[in-house]
Amino acid sequence: MSNTANLVLIDWIAIAVFLLAIVAIGLSFIRRGSQNMQSFFISDRRLTWPIAGISIIATSFASDTPLWVSSLVRRFGIQTIWQYWVPFLGFSLSVALFARLWRRLEVVTDIEFIELRYSGKSASVLRFYSGFSGAILICPLIISWVTKAMETITREAIGLPPGYQGWTIAAVLGIALITCTFSGLWGVVYTDLLQFTVATIGTLLLAIFSVQRVGGLQEMVTQLRALPEWSGQSLSILPKVGPASQGAMSIWNMIGYFGLMWIGGSLAEGYTAQRLLACKDEKHATYAQMLNTVVYWGVLAWPWIIVALCSLILLPDLGADVSHDSAYPRMILLILPYGLRGLLIAALIAAFISTINTLFNWGSSYLVNDVYKRFFRRQASDRHYVVVAKLFTVFLAVFGGYIATQADSIQQLLEVSYVLGSNLAIIHFLRWFWPRLNAAGELIASITAYILVSLLLAGKLDSLAGAIFNTPAGVAFHQEYDYLGARMILVIAVISLAAVIGSVLTRPTDEKVLAEFVRRAQPLAFFWKRIIRSHKIEYRAHESVRSTLATWVVFSFCVFSLIMGFYELLLGTASMGVLWMIAFVTALLLSIQRVNRELNRNHEAADVHK
Repeated sequence: MSNTANLVLIDWIAIAVFLLAIVAIGLSFIRRGSQNMQSFFISDRRLTWPIAGISIIATSFASDTPLWVSSLVRRFGIQTIWQYWVPFLGFSLSVALFARLWRRLEVVTDIEFIELRYSGKSASVLRFYSGFSGAILICPLIISWVTKAMETITREAIGLPPGYQGWTIAAVLGIALITCTFSGLWGVVYTDLLQFTVATIGTLLLAIFSVQRVGGLQEMVTQLRALPEWSGQSLSILPKVGPASQGAMSIWNMIGYFGLMWIGGSLAEGYTAQRLLACKDEKHATYAQMLNTVVYWGVLAWPWIIVALCSLILLPDLGADVSHDSAYPRMILLILPYGLRGLLIAALIAAFISTINTLFNWGSSYLVNDVYKRFFRRQASDRHYVVVAKLFTVFLAVFGGYIATQADSIQQLLEVSYVLGSNLAIIHFLRWFWPRLNAAGELIASITAYILVSLLLAGKLDSLAGAIFNTPAGVAFHQEYDYLGARMILVIAVISLAAVIGSVLTRPTDEKVLAEFVRRAQPLAFFWKRIIRSHKIEYRAHESVRSTLATWVVFSFCVFSLIMGFYELLLGTASMGVLWMIAFVTALLLSIQRVNRELNRNHEAADVHK
């Protein structure tokens, strides 16, 4: 599998044409994207919902995603993909509430929100800490796992030996740097449009050709049910409780995924918030998130799942020393003819570049807006900040690439991310609903989180965690897959307690700051009644707790119906698939109706108050 005969001239031409198109689109936005920080980081707040929504999808659809999903299917079965699907519950809540909250704030980054919500020196320290750690820890970690996937692609699909893989990745990173560095978010979102189109077509073609190779969907199902040692033999989509080795989900992972992991998605922070903040208004932000949630969580995984299922039949044994991550790129070589191989590899490169572009721009926005400009150089020119942003972009590329060289697999990096990235979700959730939460409490929790996670990942808490969760003797708690959810529970419980205690024992946030936050964001009035009354705030938002919960439930059912519809049509009963699809359309129309009604009321109220 390691010779460059995997590709022929027509494949290389397809890849080259695609890369040149990416560079051309990026360079066409040089002037528009480099005028100032607003244009470089949030596209002058002029994005429409289709462009913003597709950009979020393209960023989430990284080159690692099909490799990771196919690896999970091969190892444990379809029901394990709920660790991919579960966040749709959170993203549905962001459609019902958080997308419009972000757009009302009109900040440059979600980290800037900290000093709008909190007061005092602790708020400044928290903003610096959050901006710096987000850019230097979280962002490079994500860069590293998508880079790790690109390394697998260059090895398995392109057939390059190890000595050339690094140079190939560097070249692709260089192209991403060109489009991002010269044109800012404008270039990123419009190259995302091309990248998403190419990536979607490529993955669909691979799924179709794979099914044809095994003799059709029915024959595929028959052969899969006959596999004696595969834990997903039942082809069930609903998770069951038990050990992963038996194709089930441990009770701890069940609680972690369905009870906790989706909360972070609901907040729509990070690069998602950046797209929402760049939208024209609340309506465009809400529809962008709706498009993202339906397409990314309801549709995109199915071509990857189908390819993974076919790979179990066509590539049952990858070799003792080969990771399951390699199955997807190997299917490209096995299934596709010359020419289409180049298209599919260009699609995976597209997925890589779209994600990397966003991470470069997003991480740079933290370093410039929330660290450099806020604390070191407050009065420089727009040109100066744009130049600094470009320098930080190059730094993030190098640092993320280095981390990728230190990890053994994509799953290893993802498991680190789950524990590290989900630990502050509940605290960030409370920012919007509990006025007593303050910067000191959140800062204490943040410091506690990184200390705790470091000890946990190093295996220093195995004995304590073993006593709490009753793990069998000899089990490495910090490594065992079945205890991934338990690790999430442990970290979130400790740091949430630290945040509550820290907030209660320290000075509350200045009420003038809270009042200004409520005026700008118009959060759910139920939780801010005292602030609204005491400061005589003109409250105009028409989301209520009841209407938000209703929209959340309806839209969550909408996405769930789409997932189940595809499952039944592809692997189950056609009639049930049709019924689920009818349920999806009905719930989608009802969701759109509810969202339009709420947004129109907000718009009318805003006009009255002007």
